[in-house]
Amino acid sequence: YLLLIFELEYERLRKQIANNTKTDFLKLAIGFLGNCILIGGFAFLPVYCRPVIFVAIIMCFAGNEYLGFICGTFFSILLSVTVSGDYYELVSEMTLVIVGSILAKALKDKKLNKFVYILTICLNIVIPNIFYYMSDKEFSMKIIMYGGIIGILSAVVAFICSNSIKVMSDDEINDILIDIITDTYPEVAEVKKYSMTEYKHADFVSTIAFRAAKAADLDANLCAAAGFYYRLGQWQGKPYVENGVLRAERLCFPEKLINILQEYYGEEVKPQSPESALVNMVDSLVVKLDKIKQEVGQSEWNHEIIIVQLLNELSESGLYDESGLSMNHFLKIRKYLTKEELLK
Repeated sequence: YLLLIFELEYERLRKQIANNTKTDFLKLAIGFLGNCILIGGFAFLPVYCRPVIFVAIIMCFAGNEYLGFICGTFFSILLSVTVSGDYYELVSEMTLVIVGSILAKALKDKKLNKFVYILTICLNIVIPNIFYYMSDKEFSMKIIMYGGIIGILSAVVAFICSNSIKVMSDDEINDILIDIITDTYPEVAEVKKYSMTEYKHADFVSTIAFRAAKAADLDANLCAAAGFYYRLGQWQGKPYVENGVLRAERLCFPEKLINILQEYYGEEVKPQSPESALVNMVDSLVVKLDKIKQEVGQSEWNHEIIIVQLLNELSESGLYDESGLSMNHFLKIRKYLTKEELLK
């Protein structure tokens, strides 16, 4: 169990869980709780008929193969110590855990799926029978039948996990990006308390960034969240970048959002993604347009020409050279922003 805790922290720091060093482990907690319930039910099954491979498969997709192996080992030992005490059954279950971890990893390659499902069924029949024979010096038709049933169920579990949990992970990140900019989110309330001017600026940049990202086929939810929190460091005080990132990490923001905050105006790191470049572009544009409006008024300048000039200057500055922002993306963003009524 201690090894499981260590591995959770180690894999989190390597960004191997939810691609986020500050993940809250929600999906893993749900997976672990589900496995606890399953193990409680497995305790009532006959020896050599406990589908511990489920544990490895579920935790592999909730986290990774290392966590699958460690959790499967933990629960197998727990069953052996508390229920059966059969040495051969423990070795059988440990072997199935290893198999489950390896096969679940292989399922990430879609070309191997059919082969993996067949192998899962076969090994669930063969492995328990090998160790049952070593223990009792005979084969059992009951163990073979149970093995076949468990193998089919394991293949079904693997199919469900491989086709849903990754999608759930992506959806989970999108849900977080949407949730953290709603009025009910505590940090949004804090911004309003800090300064309504800053809140209105953040909300405006978020709206424009979202629409521009849609027009350029980029990650719109990421741009909306990054647009809102782009000046998070300023709300915390100097040093802006460091304090903004630290605050975002404490709030468990998704890693890709934290990366954009790390690249704030290229002060420490130039934008490393098209979304980061877009958010910088929008925030810079809004700041400059506000300044122009204050100096010359609303109707004394050509909005489209000014916007094109400002965007061209930003592009030519070299700030976005490492972002991967293509010319096609830039032209789509520029075309949208010159037509956006909210900027006029």
